[in-house]
Amino acid sequence: MKKSFDQITNSWLYKTSQMVGDVVIISVLFLLFCIPVVTIGPSITALYYTVYRKYQKKSDSLSKDFIRSFKDNLKNGIAINLIYLAYLAVAGFNIYFAFNGLGSVKLPDWYTVVSFIPLLPVIFTIPFVYPLLARFSNGIKGTITNSFTLCMINFPKFFLIWLIQLAAIAVSVLFPPAALVTPVASTYLCQMITEKAIANAIRVEQSREETKEAESYV
Repeated sequence: MKKSFDQITNSWLYKTSQMVGDVVIISVLFLLFCIPVVTIGPSITALYYTVYRKYQKKSDSLSKDFIRSFKDNLKNGIAINLIYLAYLAVAGFNIYFAFNGLGSVKLPDWYTVVSFIPLLPVIFTIPFVYPLLARFSNGIKGTITNSFTLCMINFPKFFLIWLIQLAAIAVSVLFPPAALVTPVASTYLCQMITEKAIANAIRVEQSREETKEAESYV
């Protein structure tokens, strides 16, 4: 009986079903916790943390990992989310004002291009801000600042993160059932970039500290 059970659990069909089940569980948790809108930030953070724990640390406590990360990062996640929403609202009004004016007030045509510049801080920080929040405790300001630094260090690569996420959103909109897979799939692909970038940054920082220690003994 035990041999038959082992054969079933070791079969490719069982492993594939288990893998798909894990992906759906994580995705459903993410979508449910995003519903209040203001909790999108901590939900993305928990999604990243759960995928990291599942595929990097081989954890099987999916629900516990997600809920623990969500609770731990609820305050900072909501704060960062609200900061981005408020900033985007102002930037969006600026773009609207540049194209349509306000009453009798019209801006020069060249300002329509300049009006998009305020979007750059958001574009340059979002790819790393929630992964850093999921992995480290640096406070709100430190997390946003470090995410900007990582984007600058990995300038060409962060475009790929945006491409992956936008593709996942597009697929989910065009084919809604895909939303049961795309959150985890896109996060897993992005982790290949973010975790390598984080590891490189840690090595550089450690090297600097070792150099400072060596110089202090001279």
